[in-house]
Amino acid sequence: MIAMGSHTPDARELDGRTLHGARNVVEDARTATREAADISDAFSASDISDLAPLHEIVTGQRPVQSGRRRVFRSGGMAWEDLVMAKTVLQNWRFVQE
Repeated sequence: MIAMGSHTPDARELDGRTLHGARNVVEDARTATREAADISDAFSASDISDLAPLHEIVTGQRPVQSGRRRVFRSGGMAWEDLVMAKTVLQNWRFVQE
């Protein structure tokens, strides 16, 4: 499941039932708990270790667990996501050549 869009502390996209028990991937745990109401409501500052930073998933520092619901909660800056996707694709093509 992917949720993106709201990036204010008073707007939410997902309920706590969706988040609890899932492998929750976020761009940055502290930012997510500060700016995303659904994350901050479901996770206190003491349990942000349950939030997996995206860079740890992408670099293999934290394994993706099968058999567990996965949620990616973006901060909602779609233009940043587009820039990153374009850069990754260009670099991937360069490595493949």
